[in-house]
This record gives sequence, C-alpha cells and structure tokens, in this order.
Amino acid sequence: MAIVKKIAYNTIISVIARFVSTALALVIVGYLTRYLGQTGFGQYSTILAFLFIFTVLADLGLYSICVRSISRSGADEAKIVSNAFTLRFFAGLFVFIIAPLAAYFFPYSSETKLGILIGAAGFWLLSNNQVLMGVFQKYLRLDKVGLAEVLSRFVQLGLVIFFVRQDFGFLFIVSALTAGAAVNFFLILFFVQKHISVRLQFDFSFWLELLRQSLPLGLAAILTMIYFKLDTIMLSLMKTQAEVGIYGLAYKILESLIFFPAMFVGLVMPLMSKYAFLNKEEFKKIVQKTLDVLLILIIPLIVGTFFLSSKIIVLIGGRDFIPSSGVLNILILATGIIFLGALFSNMLISLERQKTLVYIYGAGTLVNVLLNFVFIPKYSYYGAAATTVFTELLVTVLMLWVLRRAIKELPSFGLFYKCLFAALIMALLLYFSSGWNLLISVVLAALIYFSALYLIGGLPIREFAQIYQKSPKSNV
Repeated sequence: MAIVKKIAYNTIISVIARFVSTALALVIVGYLTRYLGQTGFGQYSTILAFLFIFTVLADLGLYSICVRSISRSGADEAKIVSNAFTLRFFAGLFVFIIAPLAAYFFPYSSETKLGILIGAAGFWLLSNNQVLMGVFQKYLRLDKVGLAEVLSRFVQLGLVIFFVRQDFGFLFIVSALTAGAAVNFFLILFFVQKHISVRLQFDFSFWLELLRQSLPLGLAAILTMIYFKLDTIMLSLMKTQAEVGIYGLAYKILESLIFFPAMFVGLVMPLMSKYAFLNKEEFKKIVQKTLDVLLILIIPLIVGTFFLSSKIIVLIGGRDFIPSSGVLNILILATGIIFLGALFSNMLISLERQKTLVYIYGAGTLVNVLLNFVFIPKYSYYGAAATTVFTELLVTVLMLWVLRRAIKELPSFGLFYKCLFAALIMALLLYFSSGWNLLISVVLAALIYFSALYLIGGLPIREFAQIYQKSPKSNV
C-alpha cells in the first residue's frame, strides 16, 4: 500500500474512531451532567483537571522524542521504545502516588479527594500509553489505537449507565473512568507487540540520553499544562463547583475536538522529521498541505459553533447547563488556534528547536496565570475562557516568529479567504434554519460548505495526495 493510501486510510479510520469515541464520551457527559448536576459535574471536572496536571508532570517529553528518533533510518526501535516506556512507567507511578497526597492540602470536599485517589490509577495507566503512540504513527496503524479507545469508551459508558441506574453515587462514576483507562492501556500494550517487542528495560545510560533530549519538551509540556488546565483549578478555588461544572462542560467539548489536529499532525510528524534536514523543499510542501487541511476544518468549525452552541449544550448537558453555550462560543476560538499550534509545535520539534518551546510556553504560562488572577474573580468562567483564547493566540504567534527565523519562509495562509467565503455561505443557512434539528443543520451546513469550497477551488485534495506520492520512498 502506497504511503499516501496508508495516510488516507489511517486518517479516515482515525476520524471515524474518534467520532465514535467522542460521541460515546459526550453520551457519558450527558449522563453525568443530568445525574450529578452542576455541582457534582464541577467536582468531576476538578478531579480531571487536577489529575491531568500530574499526567503532564510524568510526561518527561518522551513521546515526541520517541516519534522523532524511531522515524530516522537505522534506529533501534525496540531499545528506544522499551526504555522510554519503562522510564515513563515508573516516573508515572511515583507521580500518581504523590497526586492524592497533594490533594489533601487543597480545600476540596472529602468526596473530591477520594475521587482523585480513585482516578489516579486510571490516569497513570493512560499516561503509559503515550510513548507507545509513536510506534503506531510510524507504522501507520492508528486504527489499532482507535479500536482500543472505542472499546474502552464502551466499557466506561456501560459502567456509568449501570452505576447511574443503581444510584451508586459519585465515587463509582469516577471508578468507571479508571476501568475504561485500564482496558485502553492493556489493549494498546497488546497491539504494539506486533510491531515492536516492548519490555521493561533499565539501560540507565540510555535513560540519561533520552532525558537530555526530552526534558526541554517535558518542561514545555508542564508549562502548557499550567495554562491549559490551571484555569479550571483556579476556578475551583475562587468560585463555586457549579461554576466549574458550567465551564467544564464547554471545556470538555474543546478537549474532544483538539484530538483531531494531534492525530492528523501526528501522522505527518514522521515525514516532517524525515525531511526536515534531508529535503527542505519537501518539508515545506508537506507543511503547506497539512496547514491547508487544518484551515479547511477550522473555519467552519468556528463559524458553525457560533450558530449551534446552544443546541449542542442542551443536547449534551441539558438545559441546566445553558450558560455553557456562551463559554463554548469563546473557547471555540481557542480550539481553532490550537489546531494551528499542533502543526507549528511539531515543526519546531522536527527542526530540533524544541528548546524554544520552553520559552514560548513559559511566556504563555506567565500571561495566563496573571490574566486568570485578574479576570476569574470578576468574570468567572467567561474570564477563564477569554484568557485561554488570548494565551493560545500569544503562543501560536511566538511559534510563527521562531519558525520564520528558522526556515526563512512561513507556509501560506492564502486558503483562509476561500474557507471564510464558503463558511459565510454556510452561515446563511444556519441563520435561517435556527429552528431545525441539530443533526440536520450540521449535515446540510457541511454539504453547503464543502460544495462551495470545491466550486471556488479550495479543496486541494489532489495536490495534497501528490505531496506524499512524490516523496522519497518511506521506511514505513
């Protein structure tokens, strides 16, 4: 199978799997919001945000270094992946033992603290998966990742439905998350063995070399986490758990959406790493077409959400969470910016400029914390959402500035105007069909947008495929 066909297959399967997984996740959220209410869902969101912080602390930047290292010719894949997995396994174990102890010092309810203890096991298992993702990306078998995620979501959903119907309470809801994470972890560990025999390896000198390369990314990830999740933590400390619940529902939608750029750019990352120094022109072509695809998706996503946010929130969370629609309208701007940031950050890693990400995310973190301290007390979840948008914009602009210095020529945003034109035509339909069913509105809006974009020459499908067909023979 040609490389372009593999990429197309993996993209399609991953999108389908992610769509199913996201749908299941949103069904789960629907059960939780209706069962737990604003306050209970706020506690649940607080637990997720708190444990996410410790997930990032355990990251050590190993994922991106693994992808880059195993994508280069002559790499000892088994040694790289096994040692990175072992290092991440024990670092995560240590960090997630610390998490429940740290929660003791926060002014949370005893139920929230117990939830953090139960959820820590699930987050630790999931954190071990990340270093294995590079293997599936290199061999273009993200269908296995999608299968594991979908099955784990079914397990979590089944348990949530059972626990809700039996009225077992909040802590059992958290345990469903941990059970789903365990299923995901063991499936990924099983699937990866077909490509690389992953074992616990303790090559300490190699660990030091891995850490030497990865720690700048690990530090950058910690800084990213601070401004990506600290808003929820700060909201939980400054405002009520009900307000955290309102913010958390909109943020959950953002988190569901930003998987796509991470997945898509992840597929392209091995090619970018391969050509970053081997063939600069090929590198730029790959980047340009990847950016074009992201722009095609970002513009209608933002425009469509402005018209449909209330319907989306009512469908997922119920009418008690209507205020979340205003938060979603703000956060969708951050989502679009994050799509672009996924590409630009991976470009910097491919060009071995990962150390600059530390300074970029450091600036973003400083600005984010300061703005949250100013705006959360006054504007609550709206202040937190607006701060997220500004921070993501700042970080992305700084990435572009560094890339301009590194490669002298940035990719073109020329397709933006065609996408915007097609999205405005789509917006007319959404404006005049406000009373229609949400699903019908989404389907018709997508048909109109892509039809309009195609007619004005804004769907460069053939050119995108040719980039990979013209590429030197892949080692995949």
